[in-house]
Amino acid sequence: MRTDRAHVFFWTELCIAAGVSVVGNATQAVLHTTVLPAVAATVAVIPPLALLAAVHGVALLTRAHTASPTARRAATALTVVIAGGAFWLSFTALRTLAITAGVPAAEAWLWPLIVEGSMTQSSLALLTLAHTQQPDTDTESATPAPAPQPTPELPESRSAPVTLPAPQPAATKPIEDAAAEQPADKGPDLDVLAALICEQDPGGRRDRGTVTTVLTHRYVDEWNASRISRELECSRSAVSRILRDAERLRAHAATDRAHAEVGPPTVRAHPDSNRAHAKHL
Repeated sequence: MRTDRAHVFFWTELCIAAGVSVVGNATQAVLHTTVLPAVAATVAVIPPLALLAAVHGVALLTRAHTASPTARRAATALTVVIAGGAFWLSFTALRTLAITAGVPAAEAWLWPLIVEGSMTQSSLALLTLAHTQQPDTDTESATPAPAPQPTPELPESRSAPVTLPAPQPAATKPIEDAAAEQPADKGPDLDVLAALICEQDPGGRRDRGTVTTVLTHRYVDEWNASRISRELECSRSAVSRILRDAERLRAHAATDRAHAEVGPPTVRAHPDSNRAHAKHL
């Protein structure tokens, strides 16, 4: 929530400072150009607009799951170069405009410094926020597996001990067989799990093939999130989010499976107990 407020604040600051810079550059170009003032004004407003577009592009690229760290670093470096060029061109234009407006020449440099300094400060803040990753959590400390459901005990007769029929232990056999056939460290089919994870992405930006690859490296190859991030050249925060969603879905599936398997033995236990009690009487 705080990060969202910071984005709104710095984007507002950048847009206001860029608007002042655009108007100032255009005004200075019109006042000091005798040939084609419209062309001069257009040329003057391009640098601050290019800076706005570059900062926004880096923010979008950083949030994209498919962007590699190399591409993000290259885009950030180019944005810094664009910011430097826009600062210099706008600085000289705004300084000249301040002198024209009557500001003493010795103090005229403060006006562009305030405007362009605000643009630079907000641009750096937005780039920093864009590259700030969400806290990563190792998958080893993910949601623990649900505790096994206790097997219900059969009621006993108060008059005398009841001898259970021989077939009765078979009631708990499906639970044991299910546990043996599907150990705790094995999850559902990875393709199905990847499809469920992609369906739960509100933005629809996750690629099913990429998610399947991440799950395969984690549950088949037993890689950690850092190694998966390096091999796939994607941010570790994106990998960690995929693995957290996978652990959550696996935990829910295990809980539902345990409830479904424990239910039938409980239902069958009562008729068998009643028959045993009637036989004893």
